[in-house]
Amino acid sequence: TGDESRPVEKVNWYDAIVYCNRLSMTEGRDPCYTISGSTDPAEWGSVPTTSNATWDGVTCNFDANGYRLPTEAEWEYAARAGDTTTDALAWSGTTAVNSLGNYAWYYRVEGRTHPVKDKLPNAKGLYDMSGNVCEWCWDWYGDYGSSAVTNPTGHSSGSDSGRVFRGGAYLNFDFECDVSYRDTHNRWGDNDRCDSIGFRVCRSAQ
Repeated sequence: TGDESRPVEKVNWYDAIVYCNRLSMTEGRDPCYTISGSTDPAEWGSVPTTSNATWDGVTCNFDANGYRLPTEAEWEYAARAGDTTTDALAWSGTTAVNSLGNYAWYYRVEGRTHPVKDKLPNAKGLYDMSGNVCEWCWDWYGDYGSSAVTNPTGHSSGSDSGRVFRGGAYLNFDFECDVSYRDTHNRWGDNDRCDSIGFRVCRSAQ
């Protein structure tokens, strides 16, 4: 956008993993992502604008101390501020739709993204996890398994389904900003660089 106060936008999933590794390398941390045996994005080639089998084969070292995209489970846990008991229709910071506007930019508010941290944070001090821009996660989009799991990292493949994004955006209805709502870029076709999708990074505890 050119406005540093607003969230990252118009980036596809591949852009996001490049950013994560470059930031890790800049800070002297161990990069999390490997493509074709290399963790250096300079050796990966041009960032694809459509589905790419080589880039889809990326692996993530969750033990590395560098930056990465959160898994769906991590993202939702953070959005819920660690509250695993909240009812289904709940947003990051509130369970009441009539107060959602205090926490999130949503449903075509002036038709664009807005500066971060202008709304209230959730109980863990995290801003804009509902609304403003949807956020890329590590996981492939797919059905959840039937068994309970702890700290899942998602499906290992699934290029036909695309990667997941969470949180809803300024142009979404309230239910699409629900912390449990999921979507995938294949809904948008190949043009998945749009002003309603961005990302935030995380690091594994060391």
